[in-house]
Amino acid sequence: MAPHRHNTRLGFLCICLCFCLCGYAQDTLRLSLDSCLSYAYRHNGAVRIAQLAVESAEVSLHSARWQFLPKISSSAGEYWSKNGDQYSSDYNVGAYASVTLFDGMNRWNNYRQSTLTLQQSRLRTQQSCRSVGEQVGNAYLTLLMALEKLQYQLLQLENCRQLQAEGLLRYKVGKILESDYLLLQTNLLRAKSEADNLRLTVEECRLTLQSLLNLPENVVLDIMPLDLNPYDTILPPISAVMRSALESQPDIKVVRIDVEIARVGVRAARSVYLPSLSLSAGGSFYGGNQGLVDDFGRVITQSGLNSNIGFSLSIPILNYSGAGERLKQSKINLRQAEIEQERQTNEFRQAVTKTYLATRQSLNNYLSSKELEKAYRANYEVYRKRYDEGKVGIVELLRQQDSYLDVLNECLQNKYTYILNMKLLELIQNEL
Repeated sequence: MAPHRHNTRLGFLCICLCFCLCGYAQDTLRLSLDSCLSYAYRHNGAVRIAQLAVESAEVSLHSARWQFLPKISSSAGEYWSKNGDQYSSDYNVGAYASVTLFDGMNRWNNYRQSTLTLQQSRLRTQQSCRSVGEQVGNAYLTLLMALEKLQYQLLQLENCRQLQAEGLLRYKVGKILESDYLLLQTNLLRAKSEADNLRLTVEECRLTLQSLLNLPENVVLDIMPLDLNPYDTILPPISAVMRSALESQPDIKVVRIDVEIARVGVRAARSVYLPSLSLSAGGSFYGGNQGLVDDFGRVITQSGLNSNIGFSLSIPILNYSGAGERLKQSKINLRQAEIEQERQTNEFRQAVTKTYLATRQSLNNYLSSKELEKAYRANYEVYRKRYDEGKVGIVELLRQQDSYLDVLNECLQNKYTYILNMKLLELIQNEL
């Protein structure tokens, strides 16, 4: 019985362990660059905060709309009093309404400002999406470049293992010196170290991208490769890029709205000099008694209906509340907004131009380094063949290997720099 119980408990523990492992199992999410961008636009914290600002602006606009509606109120009350031996009671029920017909355009200016603020909030959400898109694109391509470097490094590691194994055999039969064999061992150790470092770099880049996407901890991100086709090396003219950027990007639209809000501020400051007109109406029913009785002993009650309607006109004659200073300050704010619009427009044009020029430069660097990588790879393959034939030594082979790896790394760097700049140009030209 004891062995059977022991096996039963062991089986139960194994089942519990399996359930625990299933509970901590990690899901793998495989995304392309476009899918990463779409996911970030929905889940990134900065974008979600910007979207809450839009909701807040919508609430303010809704409140500004209610200012145009009449105000309606009602009241009811009952009161008791005593004067000597006399008791009296009164009650009153009424309803009142008032509406401002004209208030110097204050309500309209508030409504207009709320509308413009809502537009700005939506544009700032697009700005946030664009900023997050740049970060996600950079992190995605950095991770992709690290993965591609790791792939080449693993091939190089296998090549170094093969060289070390062949060198050991040659060293044992006396075909190479001990110093040459030690170089092969050192080369293998260096390849292992670089492969391990690249693995760590891959994990670091993956964590950065997962953080930008705001992925849950139990989700492992896997990204899809991004290949360049011949059409990706054709850039549109800078005039077309600039035109699309000025039409689609929120940066310029935001400062334009700043100018419009400042103009509304000037109109609001002037409105204090205008008269205001309001209409009010109401009615109430009152009733009660004063403790009086008639000749027949009945309590005399008093009641009636009151109603009123009227207009109220207010004309400002002399205002000591600083209205003139506020008007001057609003005009200064308008001028500042116009200057800021001009400054930011010029800076935006310069930024687009610099991004376009950087894209062309990175394209030229990529195309030239791509051809250089082909040449160095062919050269290294020739030296490897000559090494196998015993025509060159290990020192010369390793020198050619290092030269090829340097060119390969430069080619990968130029490739992903160009892809990143190209994606930035796409973000500039497209409306999110």
